[in-house]
Amino acid sequence: AYGISLVFPDEKTAYQETKRINQIYHDVQEFQNVDSIDIVALGCSKDNALKIIKNKYAIDLLAGIGDSYNDLSMLMNVDIPITFTHAPKVLQDLAKYHVESVAEALIKL
Repeated sequence: AYGISLVFPDEKTAYQETKRINQIYHDVQEFQNVDSIDIVALGCSKDNALKIIKNKYAIDLLAGIGDSYNDLSMLMNVDIPITFTHAPKVLQDLAKYHVESVAEALIKL
């Protein structure tokens, strides 16, 4: 298994369970995605993958687009963070652009 996804009745429960899993298990990493949680091995994240790609291909400027809490670390580690207008406020606060679609993000870039 590369990861496990758990779905909860609401965003608040998912947040509480993410915190609880984080306190109990120290050999995995959890990412909340609104009302669900993705559990993966330590170091397995979108931002780590993008760092590897950026270094391997000597990319100077990297954009990333995300729509939920599981994209926070990625958006904090790209040069041009993008999110959707319906994304949680914490993502919107990080993003340079707020878009309605991926097509709109590509136009802005």
